[in-house]
Amino acid sequence: MGFVIQRFHQLIRPGVYLGAARSKHAVHSQQSRLDSACVMHCLLMVLQIAGVIDDASSITTRRRRIEAMLWRKTTEIFLKGMTFSELATFITDLDCEAHTELLERGSHRNAVKFIEHELSRERLVICSWREVGTLHNHAVLAIGASGIECNQRFTPGALLLLDPAEGPPTAMGTCNAQLDYASWESGELRRYARYTTASETLSVVLNGAISIEVGQPKRPP
Repeated sequence: MGFVIQRFHQLIRPGVYLGAARSKHAVHSQQSRLDSACVMHCLLMVLQIAGVIDDASSITTRRRRIEAMLWRKTTEIFLKGMTFSELATFITDLDCEAHTELLERGSHRNAVKFIEHELSRERLVICSWREVGTLHNHAVLAIGASGIECNQRFTPGALLLLDPAEGPPTAMGTCNAQLDYASWESGELRRYARYTTASETLSVVLNGAISIEVGQPKRPP
């Protein structure tokens, strides 16, 4: 008999307010409805989880080099957005000891395989999806997976996500969005993934991802 379980990245601290292992601040970074900075919001959450920054909302006032670079880049891409290859280059420039693996563009099936593999390596993954019938891409942060465990074997079928365009993860508890990409009964990949938030359900396809290895948690500055 199998059981549905959720597996989170080792640095995630589930609770009333989803947090990071060494931070007293909630992890979620809220995106406005007017900007295209979802990729940067996801990066801010990664860096907070890793302890590189203490609070994503403080980058506008802090004078440390890394916060200054993050704020400057956010203002640069606020309206036009950012590709994953540009993000990989920017992370290298931050010199924060983070390592990336990139799937700039790929089929839905290849993106699923890439994300599953990188999550199994204890990496955080920023992934991109688009709603079926549209061309707009949106970036979200995968912090874990939900799936069936049977005979000590875990078979994932959904991504547990922090979506910067959604509100804090209170209604759904440990995340604010979930992307179901496989059938719970058969384990077969769905043609279209089901994307669920507290307020809506969409049919989407994954089309890119970048994984970030953050190493051992740092003590926030």
